[in-house]
Amino acid sequence: MNGKVSLKWSDLVSPTLSPDEYLKTDDKLRSNFESYNPKVDVLEKIKNLLISKNQKLKIVALGADWCPDCTINVPKMISIQNSMNTTDVELQILYGIMVDGFHKSGGKIWHKTRSPPEALNPKFDLEKIPTFYIFNKEGDYLGSIIENPKLGSTLEEDTLEIIEENL
Repeated sequence: MNGKVSLKWSDLVSPTLSPDEYLKTDDKLRSNFESYNPKVDVLEKIKNLLISKNQKLKIVALGADWCPDCTINVPKMISIQNSMNTTDVELQILYGIMVDGFHKSGGKIWHKTRSPPEALNPKFDLEKIPTFYIFNKEGDYLGSIIENPKLGSTLEEDTLEIIEENL
């Protein structure tokens, strides 16, 4: 069984960055954020679903500044959140995941002392970055998007699918 089933928002113990703080760290991030145009119809479905279920989303992105997929997808998720123009979606960014170049085959690839504890916490079961963990307003885990959206999909479509199935 996947350890994420018992994952809670309260399992986050490391300091996080707000989207605005994160975008200030690199011009490329700002550019990727500004160039992404999320699908407005999907965003409306997410907003309407949250309203009808009296829910909110809490999303945390785990990643690193050395990761090319993080540089692309985390700014996209920020664009999605901003484009929704609602307080019903909270996004935090937890960076600093480091690879352990000496990890043993089959073991965790994340550096034990240089990565935040969430990278090694079995509840997070972090395999690739970025990973977006999605929680409801009570802090219960709903699902995650790992590294990239599914083939032929977008981050907002994958987010909608997660909340349609789990809210």
